[in-house]
Amino acid sequence: MMKGDKMKKMPKVEIEVEMEGPASGMGDAATEADDETYATIAPKGKFTPKGLGPLVKATNMLLPLFGQSPDYPSITENITELPTDFVRVLSMFVAAVDDAIAADMLDESMALSFDGITDDRALMLMAAKLGQIGKSMEFKRFLKEPKPEEEETYDEERTPMPEMADEAADSLMMGRM
Repeated sequence: MMKGDKMKKMPKVEIEVEMEGPASGMGDAATEADDETYATIAPKGKFTPKGLGPLVKATNMLLPLFGQSPDYPSITENITELPTDFVRVLSMFVAAVDDAIAADMLDESMALSFDGITDDRALMLMAAKLGQIGKSMEFKRFLKEPKPEEEETYDEERTPMPEMADEAADSLMMGRM
């Protein structure tokens, strides 16, 4: 504005924005999508407290190794599908065990899978493996080791050149010829 121009006084407008956590509406949609994913991989079958009890106990034994409190509640009724939140915890174990096997910290026989879990016997087998894994010093060491940082790779064709003076760019190009 020029000095001689008069400024119009704009009315004061107050806007109140309320957010709950990052990307307020996005969290709910992401959680629902995760729940659907875990529900699709959740073992289905005939499960009783007899098979679920040892699995919950083994889960609670491993949770502190992952920095979580060992407070997963007992499942005291017959169910036909493992709860989504339980599958989420077990999936965390499956991924960690897979990584430990890939790093030669655990034997391949310790691999965990949801395939074929349809009854108490399969739940107890998984519980036994989790118990052995939880006692493994190599696995505990693996979880404590810092993860190696991935090296950044550059694709010369796609990575832009840094800005430089014209003379420097010319000499660089001439040097490549």
